[in-house]
Amino acid sequence: MATTEDVRDNASEFTGEDRDRVRTSVVLPAYNEVDNIEPLIEEIQSVFQTEPTFSPYNIVIVDDGSTDGTRGVIRDLAEHNENVLGLLLSRNFGQSAALNAGIKQATGEFIVTLDADRQNDPQDIPDLLNMLVSGDSESDSYDCVSGWRRDRNDPLTKTIPSAIQTRMARWTGPDIHDFGCTLKAYRSDALAEIELYGEGHRYIPAKLYNRGYRITEIPVNHRPRTEGSSKYGTKRLIRGFVDLLFQVFWNRYSTRPVHFLGGFGLVSFGTGMLIGIHAVLSKYILGVPLLPNLPRLVLTVALVLFGLILIMFGFLAEMITKLHYIERDPYRVEVVIGGGADNK
Repeated sequence: MATTEDVRDNASEFTGEDRDRVRTSVVLPAYNEVDNIEPLIEEIQSVFQTEPTFSPYNIVIVDDGSTDGTRGVIRDLAEHNENVLGLLLSRNFGQSAALNAGIKQATGEFIVTLDADRQNDPQDIPDLLNMLVSGDSESDSYDCVSGWRRDRNDPLTKTIPSAIQTRMARWTGPDIHDFGCTLKAYRSDALAEIELYGEGHRYIPAKLYNRGYRITEIPVNHRPRTEGSSKYGTKRLIRGFVDLLFQVFWNRYSTRPVHFLGGFGLVSFGTGMLIGIHAVLSKYILGVPLLPNLPRLVLTVALVLFGLILIMFGFLAEMITKLHYIERDPYRVEVVIGGGADNK
């Protein structure tokens, strides 16, 4: 069974004698997309054959614990295509972990990420890369070019929550229209500083922006899903929203959390003091009986404070988690296939 160190060693063999020859790596996280993987790989290969400017290229497909035969398709593609590397995770770790695994094995100067459901159009890859390298009137080049699904082919159950999250995500810094679009192009040296946890893949542009990298976006084609089923559900929406709250907190207070926690502490302390002073004045000085609704007010304050404490402990736990994983990966690669890897 391949360990994480084995995977990193095998990455040097993937492109032959000179791994630096790879100019573009395409990273595909896949979960139960058995009918989409093979035609998507053919589309990507066709794009690079038609537009060879950013070749040589390789494709890193990461199976995130699929149960529908996707693993077998990836294994076959990796064994019969010299520019395809397959990573099979030992179970379902989530899209962020799968992307993280693929990015760490990407050997290209540029890295393109896209979903495996074929809704992202590979024909947009050259436009993303051209903007990354050549830039526009605002910048000569960029470190991240994000896809903007201006005309989405998704049901309202996906587009409405996504629109709400995107509007809130603008609090994290970059003024882009679509944080949820996986189709993005990056410079590999920029991504080297980013770690992904939870649903954090949505906020990679915000993480890069916070570190001073140049971010932009361009409209991309968004196709309707023709095979398989969407993995987007209520649980994923809630996790994404919680990760958004943490990202806002991290961007603003990661170097000074006492300002955030201390502010709430002062508000809590001040509120308690005011209630106490009011009770003392009413009963012992003014001779006025306590307000009849005071017990309910105390209960409300207690519940609100308890909720804030839970949120703050959640932030603290998140920071502890980041420290815990600073020397390790939050996933395990079970098998590496293709490119001279030692298959096990």
